[in-house]
Amino acid sequence: TDIDGNDVALQDLVGKKPVVLQLGSYSCPVFRYRRFDIQKLQREFADRVEFVVIYTQEAHPVDAINPYADRIWNPVINKVAGVNLPEHTSAAQRRIQASQAFELMELDSRFLVDNMDNSVWRRYGAAPSAAYVIDLQGIVRLRQPWVDPRGIRETLLEILAE
Repeated sequence: TDIDGNDVALQDLVGKKPVVLQLGSYSCPVFRYRRFDIQKLQREFADRVEFVVIYTQEAHPVDAINPYADRIWNPVINKVAGVNLPEHTSAAQRRIQASQAFELMELDSRFLVDNMDNSVWRRYGAAPSAAYVIDLQGIVRLRQPWVDPRGIRETLLEILAE
């Protein structure tokens, strides 16, 4: 859904430009720190590529089991950075946390929010900071369980050269 709770389908995004789709949450250090590299890509590819971020369940909630480690896991880097987020208990709470994260990170992407059943996160591989590059025909040309801006850039250059 978008920040207002309206449904958005991937097919609505594909076809006009290649799409870089990134999934993540603010409690994921990789998601937070890779934002600088993603912002560089956004500037480089400006009007030629659509960048979309889908905010998912918290990767490291301080009050719930980590979805990757089957235990509560608050990394030291989160403690140092003061990132102590609870797991979302409602769609409204998730949208608020997503909005705050986007403001803190100064993201300039279109952003969406996963449903409370985490259906998008599950469908796209249940990874903490996944990224995908989708071409104009809707074909996934790159799938990354951990966002790697170099691979995204190389794939975008290939697509745009075709």
